[in-house]
Amino acid sequence: MRAHINFFILFSALCFNDASFAGGPTTIVGNTAVTYQNPAITVHVENGDLGIFPNAVAVPLMQEAFDIWSNVNTATISLNIDQTVLDFDVNQDNAETYLPTVDESNLNEADGINPIIFDDDGQIIDMYLGAGQSDLIIGFAQSISTTTGSFFLEGFAVINGKNTTSENALKLLLSHEIGHFFGLDHSQVDIDNKEPAPFCDNINREVYPLMYPIRCRLTVSLHSDDISAVSALYPATDINDNFGVLEGRFVDNNNIAILGANIWAENTITGETFSIVSDYLLQSTGYYKLLLPAGDYILHANSINTEFFDISAVGPYASTTSDISFSDPHPITAVTYQGITEGSDEVITISTNKTNTINFSITGATVIFNNADDDDDSFADLFGALSQTTLLMMTVLLIFGRLRLQR
Repeated sequence: MRAHINFFILFSALCFNDASFAGGPTTIVGNTAVTYQNPAITVHVENGDLGIFPNAVAVPLMQEAFDIWSNVNTATISLNIDQTVLDFDVNQDNAETYLPTVDESNLNEADGINPIIFDDDGQIIDMYLGAGQSDLIIGFAQSISTTTGSFFLEGFAVINGKNTTSENALKLLLSHEIGHFFGLDHSQVDIDNKEPAPFCDNINREVYPLMYPIRCRLTVSLHSDDISAVSALYPATDINDNFGVLEGRFVDNNNIAILGANIWAENTITGETFSIVSDYLLQSTGYYKLLLPAGDYILHANSINTEFFDISAVGPYASTTSDISFSDPHPITAVTYQGITEGSDEVITISTNKTNTINFSITGATVIFNNADDDDDSFADLFGALSQTTLLMMTVLLIFGRLRLQR
């Protein structure tokens, strides 16, 4: 069964700046997210060098980048490196043996290999994307499933050695991209939706998630939003003992669903933030769902930054500047849930093993629906049931001024 391709491009940045939806799932088909069936993913790294980094240096840096995801104890994702399969240099002469062919006639998706290719001099990038593109592009990555499959079959990545910089920058880049590789999108969290380029204006860069569309984060670590996201996509068996759920619908004054808004919650004590995009499961209901540690929270909504479309999109409604996230009623005035007392922000107490359902409007008021079948309180369905659909995700990292992280 032929797999086909969707391209997800995100810019990544030269000066150092880094944060999907809650990061939600990267791709939804049939109201569900595609994941790897076996969350213990082995990637097969070749034996060549990566620009200024000898292979013996680049591979441990990659493992460090992967480990920040593998070490999340509320998620089952595990990323491991194998160098026994590709124990040689993969270059432009043999790349199509392990990657999809340039003409896509053979995706090589059934060879049991998830190749990570170090394009030392950029020639593989040029072969696939056009002459001279290696001067602009950091790399690309994909995950593949069939038209009838529920899960990714295999994935691959090509990293351009011509544009590698510091060890810290490389690890952050790899960490972000491996997040896309196993299924995470970008997230905006509580960052002002009007934050202008050059971005990263916050004095504390650590308030930006790793999966933010711009590389602002300085430490190779996960934000609370990233931890919630990977835990939701690949939940550990004790997930209910560590998180509660806040879910509901976001609507306008006529109870019509607002799609593509940024929904976020802030812990009133720790200041930790978590986000998702309204209607992220593409149900046309304005549905949102957040996986939150126990505590007291304030619930907010605002619009997606107009810079975060296409290559750096946040959520499923930001493919172009005229997509739903950027059309009427957007941009909305930032709103805080006020419950039944207008003018007073409602504090929502989240407990583990429990679900809070809050439907709210663009004014912050509580909304009551007679039909609640859009609401689902199961942890297993946080990102929807697994679909019988297809996806091949490609990440292309383009350099222009500041590197924007690309999905």
